[in-house]
Amino acid sequence: MRLRYHADAEVLRHHGIVRAVPADRDPYQLLDVPRDASSDQIKAAYRKKALENHPDRNPGDAAAEERFKRISEAYATLRDPEKRAWVDRGGAASGRPAPDFRTVDWQDVFREAEVHVRFPEGTPRTGNAVFDALFGAMTGMLRTQGVLPGEDRSVDLTIDLKTARVGGAATVRISGTAVCAVCRGTRLEEDGRPCPSCDGRGFRKGSQVEVAVPPKVRDGVTLRLRGLGGPGRPPGDALVRVRVQLPPGVRRVGDELHVDLPVTPLEGRDGTSTRVLGHEVRVPPGTADGSTLRIPGGGLAGGDLRATVKHRVWRGFGRRLRDMMRP
Repeated sequence: MRLRYHADAEVLRHHGIVRAVPADRDPYQLLDVPRDASSDQIKAAYRKKALENHPDRNPGDAAAEERFKRISEAYATLRDPEKRAWVDRGGAASGRPAPDFRTVDWQDVFREAEVHVRFPEGTPRTGNAVFDALFGAMTGMLRTQGVLPGEDRSVDLTIDLKTARVGGAATVRISGTAVCAVCRGTRLEEDGRPCPSCDGRGFRKGSQVEVAVPPKVRDGVTLRLRGLGGPGRPPGDALVRVRVQLPPGVRRVGDELHVDLPVTPLEGRDGTSTRVLGHEVRVPPGTADGSTLRIPGGGLAGGDLRATVKHRVWRGFGRRLRDMMRP
């Protein structure tokens, strides 16, 4: 008679044997084999279920990956006489220590059951980290082989105020494996020869990408470079987040830039002309301390520049000297 056990079942005793392993962790039920199954029966049942849930047949399916891991652990338990005896005695209810999967050689487990698993270089042979490394590596290989869509890659780009206003070109380095920016994943040069930048692979680590920064770009905007992210089908995008580095003392309020403009009291009385953040600014005669001058379009993304006049003797004199030395 075959018994099935559930997570909330009481501990049952039959001929002195304790059986209280939860159904979702019972290796016999996970493999759908009777408790008196032979080694060959267990191996055959595992192979069938492993192939059904194999990551290569279920790309990107996290549920299938979890099932593959659980049935592999079930098979690793039942193929080991000591671990199988632990289950037959009732598992945790027997008071004996649980099986230690840190000692399991997973390459031997898969090879014995004739379940083909590609172990990339660096994947550990034993331990609980095997599956994390294995599935992560498998997903990466499936992406580079064009089976799965590529991942987006994010990177920050810091530009100065002038570039933010008028635009320009900048270079960013995409971290991780990304589509080659030279051949754009085609693997070839225009003359048909293998791309020297990626050695004809179509992707590379640390790919350098040139970014065209549009004029009047906003701080914090994200520029999307289509097809230059992680390899896959279709390839992912490179997401470039723009950060505008402002000069010291400059404050950003939305798209406006606010700055203090020191002038001498004499300049405030008689008026003067100066440059503020690259813009010509006229201080009218009789400008009081604390007055604000608005320069349309002098901020970011078409916003205004607001200069607050400060009557300061020495700071105003220093600014005036800098004006005189400016070409």
